[in-house]
Amino acid sequence: MELTLNRVKLQLMQLEHAEQLYKIIEETPSLWSYMPRQMRSQHDMEEMVKEALESYKEGTVLPFVVVDQFTNSIVGSTRLYDISADYKTLELGYTFYAPSVQRTSINTECKYLLLRHAFETLQMVRVQIKTDLQNKRAQKAIERLGAIKEGVLRNERTLYTGQTRDACVYSVISKEWLTIKENLQLLLQKNY
Repeated sequence: MELTLNRVKLQLMQLEHAEQLYKIIEETPSLWSYMPRQMRSQHDMEEMVKEALESYKEGTVLPFVVVDQFTNSIVGSTRLYDISADYKTLELGYTFYAPSVQRTSINTECKYLLLRHAFETLQMVRVQIKTDLQNKRAQKAIERLGAIKEGVLRNERTLYTGQTRDACVYSVISKEWLTIKENLQLLLQKNY
């Protein structure tokens, strides 16, 4: 499965992508600061990819690598997860990008493709996005997309470090999608 736009290609994650994904984290460990699991070696990344692929087989996750089509290189990862066909809901996250593509059109294109797939192909009624309360950069990026901040989940999870995090919860619902889609298209036009 692939989702493509001008600069971005979202390609279904494969085990052989683990090495390239880990190199991004190894070069900039701070990218992993707010992630929920340990990432200290390529083996950790391989285990995460294996788990994502198992969940993909079960139909609860769509894990992608982010390919920059300008350089034909993997520059990050993102996914749709906790997919519920019964409730028509899912979550968007596990997103990280190499510093070289941050503040480019990459994130906007990725979110556009993922949200379009969620609402127009999977027919979801709700897409949820959570981020650590301390991750102000992610909150600004999510708000820029047009997602609505619903509040804070206190003690949402215990991280691999033993710390307990509070999470900001955002959502986009199906009746908002067309307006958000138009907004994202306008943002993308400004980048080209």
